[in-house]
Amino acid sequence: MIFSRIFAPSHTSPKSEKRLEAIKNLSPEKQQEKTILHELAFNDESADVSLAALEKLNSFVLWLKMAQIAKASNVKKAAQQRVNDAIAGKGSLALSCEEKATFLSETASPDLIIEVVQQDVANQDFALLSEPSLAHTLLEKVDKPSFTQFVFLNCNNPLLQQQLINAQSQVSLLQKWAKKAGDDKLLADLNARIDAIREAEQKPVELKKQLTLCLSKYRALLDKTDVEQIVDLQSVYESELTGLFANVEILNADDREEYQEKHSKIAEQVSRYLDRIRPAWEEKQQQSLLANTQALCEQQLTHAKQQVNWLYNTRLCEATLADVATVNESVRGVEATIEHLNQLDNSNKRMKEVQLAVDELNAKLEAFSLQQQYGQKLLSRLHTVEDIAQKLTDDALEEVERRDIRSAFDTAVEEYTELSKELIMQPQVILQRFKAATKQVRAEQKALKSKHLDELRQVRKQISIVDNLVSQGKFRAAMSKFKKLSEEVQGLPADIKRDIEKRYQKTADDIARLEGWQSYIAEPRKPALVEEAQTLAATPAENIKQRSEAIKYLRSQWLSLSAPALSDSQNSTGEQTEELQKAFDTALEKAFEPCREHYAKLDAERAAALELRRSIIVKAKDIDPDTPPSELSKILDRLAKQWRACGQVEKQDYEQLKQEWKAVNSPLQKTVREWQSQNQALKQALVDKVDALQSAEDMEAAAQSAQTLQQEWKQIGHAGKREESRLWAEFKKRNDEVFERIKSQRKAQNNAFAQRAEALVAILASISVEADEDTYSSALKPVEDGLAELTGANRTKVERKISELNRKRENYLSENLNERKTARAQALISLLQNNEPGEREAHLEILGKRWSSIYTNASNSDTSRHDRQWLTVALEVACEMPSPEADSSTRSSVQLQMMTAKLESGEAPSPADILGDWLSHGEVKSSEHGLLQRVISVIDNKPGVLA
Repeated sequence: MIFSRIFAPSHTSPKSEKRLEAIKNLSPEKQQEKTILHELAFNDESADVSLAALEKLNSFVLWLKMAQIAKASNVKKAAQQRVNDAIAGKGSLALSCEEKATFLSETASPDLIIEVVQQDVANQDFALLSEPSLAHTLLEKVDKPSFTQFVFLNCNNPLLQQQLINAQSQVSLLQKWAKKAGDDKLLADLNARIDAIREAEQKPVELKKQLTLCLSKYRALLDKTDVEQIVDLQSVYESELTGLFANVEILNADDREEYQEKHSKIAEQVSRYLDRIRPAWEEKQQQSLLANTQALCEQQLTHAKQQVNWLYNTRLCEATLADVATVNESVRGVEATIEHLNQLDNSNKRMKEVQLAVDELNAKLEAFSLQQQYGQKLLSRLHTVEDIAQKLTDDALEEVERRDIRSAFDTAVEEYTELSKELIMQPQVILQRFKAATKQVRAEQKALKSKHLDELRQVRKQISIVDNLVSQGKFRAAMSKFKKLSEEVQGLPADIKRDIEKRYQKTADDIARLEGWQSYIAEPRKPALVEEAQTLAATPAENIKQRSEAIKYLRSQWLSLSAPALSDSQNSTGEQTEELQKAFDTALEKAFEPCREHYAKLDAERAAALELRRSIIVKAKDIDPDTPPSELSKILDRLAKQWRACGQVEKQDYEQLKQEWKAVNSPLQKTVREWQSQNQALKQALVDKVDALQSAEDMEAAAQSAQTLQQEWKQIGHAGKREESRLWAEFKKRNDEVFERIKSQRKAQNNAFAQRAEALVAILASISVEADEDTYSSALKPVEDGLAELTGANRTKVERKISELNRKRENYLSENLNERKTARAQALISLLQNNEPGEREAHLEILGKRWSSIYTNASNSDTSRHDRQWLTVALEVACEMPSPEADSSTRSSVQLQMMTAKLESGEAPSPADILGDWLSHGEVKSSEHGLLQRVISVIDNKPGVLA
């Protein structure tokens, strides 16, 4: 024993300095000494000895283990530093790639991983990032977007980069990567991933839209009445929904369930609706079939009558067996339809009438063969009538010969009439030819008679004129007119002469007497005419036309008093003196001077108008033929207005100018008319398009199309005055009809929506705001679902009612909550004061599960780290209630601690938590009654602390 103490190894010395010296002499190459070093490193009490032994061993594994288990802080820190230096490639301790990877993936902290990876990248060492699995492990361990971005941008590994892109689902991060990515392919991959994510995000939205639209159309079937249409559309919508539901997995569970529930609900509603309306629809279809069949029967009957009439009117004389068979087939078709109608409804009175009509048609067909023979004979008689009528049109016939031919004509007509009575129906062509022949004969007779009557009326009229002239004292004119009348009477037929003989002779006698008195009357009348002429000349001319007529009248009166140029003996009453003639002429000349001035002015105006018209023609000639038709039309309209506004010119000049105007204007007008014709066609096409919109099912689209067509109309030029007015009237009428229809449709839709809105409002009125949450939500859900179908004012109305109901509900819940808080507060105060021991259970029930548990288990709870004094002040601080002056320092300390807690953990203790800790101290001691009163005051003033 003594020797063992004397010769003990130095590494076992109790002095650390000797153990340190011993370590210098130990070699890790020798197994025994290595074991000693290992023992010293992990079991020696001296930190310096442990570190020296670890330095001697210089093993990463041992340094790592020491960093994990060392109790001495300086040893632990030194070991961690050596491990970090080894990982970072610093110092003498070298690691293999595998050891480094294992350490980083299993042991290293996130910060060390970041540091190592960044250092490797800076040194262009990408060994850690060359293996995608290791890189993903490191990324998951660090779990920081900035580190992931660093690895992505600097890994120099396309496979890893692609995997990171595919694994990333945040568009914002991918966009950051894209801003810093320098490689075009990498940028394209990032953009493709961003697009894919956005597309994937949009898919649920699009699917919801499609599902909502399809379900809305499905639900709209409830507004239709045609069962066949509903069934067809139901099949279409079910097929469409099946395709949509195949992709429903992209929606969340709630949305999937909601849409599937809506689908089931609507499908059930449509099925029930079909079952309800099908009987009435089938009955209506039966009635429609009956009505259609009846209409078909009427059409067939009309066609059969037309065919039979065609056979008799057009083909009576030359009909073949094929013609008769065709007509017979149309009659058989009517009979088949009648039989079908009798199967559908044998009580229809109209069918009996139709049957009688068919029987009549069959009778006509049976008699057709005999009728055809009569028709051929009638045609022969017609030829005879036409031949005789042609002879009667010869104007060269003598009177006796004409009478004989007329007698033969009457006989032929009588034979034709008797034979036509044998026919059931006389062909229209034959009847028209017969009427034409007889009409020709009657017209010839009427023309001859009319000619004789015209001659007779003309002679009588001339005699009346002569008589009137005599009665007016216009003897000279009467004698001149009678002379011409006598010549005409000599050429009249004898029968006309007999009709006017007496009257003509009387007028002739009157004229004979007048010729003897002519000279006797003329002498005293002429001075009076001279005086009238002088008076007219002295009177101012206010009306040129009247002055001119007065001059003409005086001149004619003067001439009528002159001696007629019949014979020298008739002028024996004496010659007119030169003085009277000169005075009369002078007076008339003076009276005519205002007229001459007026006519001179008119001549000047005509000359100006002539020049103006010529200038207009020149302007028309200067028009460029290539001028656009729209502009050319305006120019020609202006020139035409100017032409019409010009004054009058001499007729001869006007005719010449008119020809020139037409020669210049016609080619230009032709161009304008062609342009207007094109515009007319375009506008007529627009009218037809608007007319086609009348049958459109989607009237909203039809209205939009109509507005587009109106814009197109404005772009088309003028179509000519007459056609423009007509086309515009038609176009406007068609547009008005389209918009009137959509107005009616919208009105009907609005009425339907209004009814739905009223129904939803009625549901809202029946919902109680005092119901529990599940009942209230269930009652409100149908209204919210129905709200999606409404638009405009109806939707706003229902939304306003929902908001009003929710506001009432919130007010009720708020009031109820406040009442419950107050009740809980009073119950807790009663329990704390122990005022009503018999009501303990009732008060605990009012408190609720949480507070009753805190109160009843207070004595068994762990003691809070704060006493009731501190908690009372803290409760007052949290509830913003004042504390006694004596607790001011405590209050400041509490406020500081609560502020510190909020800064460190992000939140401060709530009043409820503080009250819970206060109650957890158990029964209130007598020394704490003051604190109890302060707590009761807080609870009484702030019942919300028991929320």
